[in-house]
Amino acid sequence: MIPAKKSRRFDFFFHQFNKRFLRFHFRGVNFAEGPNVSTPSSPALFIVNHSTWWDALVVFHFNQLVIKQESYVMMHEKGVKEFPFFRKIGAFSVNRENPKDIVRSMNYAKERLKDGKTLWLFPQGDERHLEIRPLTFLPGALHIVKNTDIPIVPVCLYYTFTGERKPEVFIKLDEPILYSQLNGTSAKEKNQYLEDHYTTLLDRVKQDVIEQNTANYRSLL
Repeated sequence: MIPAKKSRRFDFFFHQFNKRFLRFHFRGVNFAEGPNVSTPSSPALFIVNHSTWWDALVVFHFNQLVIKQESYVMMHEKGVKEFPFFRKIGAFSVNRENPKDIVRSMNYAKERLKDGKTLWLFPQGDERHLEIRPLTFLPGALHIVKNTDIPIVPVCLYYTFTGERKPEVFIKLDEPILYSQLNGTSAKEKNQYLEDHYTTLLDRVKQDVIEQNTANYRSLL
């Protein structure tokens, strides 16, 4: 397991680069909160769908402007090795082919939450096409917050073209849910409930975009 190696100095300068990088490549990075939803205080577990290479950069930008909490994100070991600068903004690795490494990564994640930090996870594990259903959540996210009062916060990312040369991404922050509020008696059932719940939220964002019902989204660029 490769731990994060956070640097506040790098964090600041990377944010300056990243917002310009996103502005160059995207027509818009747009954000909305669900009804009566406010940003939870840390510790919290934010879960995000994973469909593009851009996800980590969009999440970093979103955290800088909206969540504004000291955050860590679990990434594939391959990705951390290929882009080691991610360690400086809170990325740590997991190698799903090595059971011992999975345990170390899970324990590292739990320790960050115990320290009062915010954790971001892509529960699909692998990058999957935005429109694939089912989303297929791995059980790791629930294992990290099992039998705790740490909120699970759904953040949905939906990428689209809207008649312009550059794409847009729409980000929706929804109501936190606790492990105890997930329906089911087994971990498998609870994980399925979380996946179904998240799928409903993501499909609502998709419908907002299709119907151009996006007046409540504000620009983050």
